[in-house]
Amino acid sequence: MVIVLVTTWFPIEKASEAGNIFIEASKKFPNDRSLSKQLLNNAVATTKEGYKTVTASEIKEGKLKDYLARLNKFVIFVAKGLEGYKCQIEVMSSVIEAMDVLGLEVPE
Repeated sequence: MVIVLVTTWFPIEKASEAGNIFIEASKKFPNDRSLSKQLLNNAVATTKEGYKTVTASEIKEGKLKDYLARLNKFVIFVAKGLEGYKCQIEVMSSVIEAMDVLGLEVPE
């Protein structure tokens, strides 16, 4: 199982602008359920860096390349329209897969 964790940050004073751009980007690049299942949908927190959002998606078998292509189009669209926007994309494995790479089995 591959999980993609997306964390974004943007300035507090850009909140309304960020909301409008997010709506526009969501219409232009709608969620494709054939690629992934959302585990966490845009949780928002206020931090000393500004607003922070976190999204986690479980990627369907063989769909990582397509998912990342779509995600990067979304991110680029938002970044072009929102000054101060920062994004981090992490591709993660389950603990079982990570242990398997090491040649270890997770006890039941």
